[in-house]
Amino acid sequence: MHVVIFTGGEAPLPHNTVFYFSHAPAIDKVIAADSGLDTLEAFSHFYGSTYCFKPDLILGDMDSIRDSSLLQKYASVKSELFSHYKDFTDTELALQRAAALVGDRASGRITLIGGCGGMTDHFISVYDSFSFPFHADFWLGPQDVVCCLPEGSRLQVSNVRPDQRISVARLTNSFSGGEIQTSGLEWDCHCFRPEGMPSISNHISSDYYGQKKPVTFEVKKGRFLVIVPPAAILQKDSVCPGAE
Repeated sequence: MHVVIFTGGEAPLPHNTVFYFSHAPAIDKVIAADSGLDTLEAFSHFYGSTYCFKPDLILGDMDSIRDSSLLQKYASVKSELFSHYKDFTDTELALQRAAALVGDRASGRITLIGGCGGMTDHFISVYDSFSFPFHADFWLGPQDVVCCLPEGSRLQVSNVRPDQRISVARLTNSFSGGEIQTSGLEWDCHCFRPEGMPSISNHISSDYYGQKKPVTFEVKKGRFLVIVPPAAILQKDSVCPGAE
């Protein structure tokens, strides 16, 4: 089960997501949260019949949607309307609904599109959501793709150049510890910081780039985020039983 969420805030231009969707599983369900419906409509126009981005669920307080006529266009779609007077975000609501749809996280995927820029507290809440069971597996922003790697998972990253950034982050529930092994980075895991962001603005090594070998990440303990360019090709899988 692959659920795609469109939420408010800054989002990637549709053409910057071609590499991602061309290597991602088929889309099963689509959720639009508030002004994410505007972004969904832009994606629907760009991709046409290549991918179906018609929403299966529209939710939120709808206080920031730009084109209110879209609510009429999708009037037949299931919706959950909330008061803006609440202490949680529409993105959190969408992630919770998506997690319930996906069920088994080892075989499912949640892709979050948008949620960058804008209000600082909302951006932090998206980052913080990766510490909870309802987190996205991939987060697509205007300039990069964030991949969540739980314990027991592995990621291969290809189609990146030496001048493009590859970064690794810890989560808000654990700013230290964890164990991640890497190969193919200019500064591999033995150079990572023991606390906070393990690696900021890293790069593929010249040897791996010349040999066209993918950069690899394997999480032995804890959970990490890997941040890569939008045109990167990502292959993620589990390497041990019980991985999330």
